[in-house]
Amino acid sequence: MSGLIRNIWDAANQEVMLTEKDGLKGAEKSCLFVGGKSSGKTTVMLKFLSREDSAKPTTALEYTFARRATNLQHKLTGHIWELGGGTNLRKLVDIPLTLDTLQRMTVLLFLDLSEPNKLWFTAETLLRAMRERLDVVLKTGNKQNPGFQQLMNKAAWERIGGKDRNDANSINPFPVPLFIIGSKFDLYQDMDSDKKKVITKCMRFLAHSNGATAMYVSSKVDTTMRGFKHIMNVSVFDGQLNKSPIIDSARPLYIPCGMDSMDAIGKAPLASSDIGRITSKNPSETWKIAFCGHFPQDGDVKQADIPDPAKDAQFREPKIDELRAQKDKELEAYKRQESHKWTDRIA
Repeated sequence: MSGLIRNIWDAANQEVMLTEKDGLKGAEKSCLFVGGKSSGKTTVMLKFLSREDSAKPTTALEYTFARRATNLQHKLTGHIWELGGGTNLRKLVDIPLTLDTLQRMTVLLFLDLSEPNKLWFTAETLLRAMRERLDVVLKTGNKQNPGFQQLMNKAAWERIGGKDRNDANSINPFPVPLFIIGSKFDLYQDMDSDKKKVITKCMRFLAHSNGATAMYVSSKVDTTMRGFKHIMNVSVFDGQLNKSPIIDSARPLYIPCGMDSMDAIGKAPLASSDIGRITSKNPSETWKIAFCGHFPQDGDVKQADIPDPAKDAQFREPKIDELRAQKDKELEAYKRQESHKWTDRIA
């Protein structure tokens, strides 16, 4: 393909054409980065790609790719999508999560450990949005190929060792491989030990109940970056997941999918004021109450249901916003004028 690449869609199309030319059609894997605003997604991604660029706020949905040579003198291409805007632009997950990418897709959900007052809400909102989208895709696939949805569900259970486990009733495996990543581990280390225990127990529950791998990472801690590079090689280059868990309060958390259990995680760390008040038999609801009892959710909660990105603070442009406000006033005045005209005609 020659000429200028006008946008990310042209870039993505060019990469597909190149990989098909190399004889690797159908072999490309994709991964989707989602998470809260400023949760460190871009920074660790750039480190994985060995790029020296300074991390900038992600605008809407961005695309890039990674390449690695193979022993067959071919280059593997991994497609990387990153969703910006925290929970506000969650509908954009519809673009990378398609029937064409489903069987080669991995999701990385970043949750900022240093801001626990946004953590649960971010996880809950984004997981729900992605599950809703994947449900639509799976049903579409099942119409085209009866039994497809059942096969995907079987594969999801096989990733965590199958349904023959004592806590199977507490698990709803995510339809595609999922990594739940606690970011900014360096800041988390300085937190109160009791708070850290609550966060880690709840992170383990979130990961295990969704059939996900849990890990902690920081762009400033080399050992965690080595672990992150490992899961990226698994996500975009067919690497094999390290199945050795690390559950040690003095070290960054790493628990591969299927290697944890509800018994090992223990009971939900309910705040004293919530003990005896829980009536729900749904484990997810109990754990949500427990976490939010220690860390009431705020911030993005008020912003999550804003459907118009133009109202998102991260996209502010003073001059443009001023013109937009003026045009909005003119539009409202025009609507009122037309409404009066219509009322007069009826009268």
